[in-house]
Amino acid sequence: MKVMVRYDDESYDIVEDYCLEYLIRTGNITEFCRTDKWVKIGVDRIREDGLSYDKYQDKERRKAKLTNSGN
Repeated sequence: MKVMVRYDDESYDIVEDYCLEYLIRTGNITEFCRTDKWVKIGVDRIREDGLSYDKYQDKERRKAKLTNSGN
């Protein structure tokens, strides 16, 4: 998937989504565009550490997976 980003020199580009974390960590971008809005780095909430969910501090909203323990 491609993501539109805004660099710190105020230029824009479209990059592959796997490049986004690197660009954020290196401070090369100031914003990126989600499907519904632009996200400002350092202002808006973003997930940290790539796909790591262990630092998520908000309320769990995913439904629990049902397991059948009778097998």
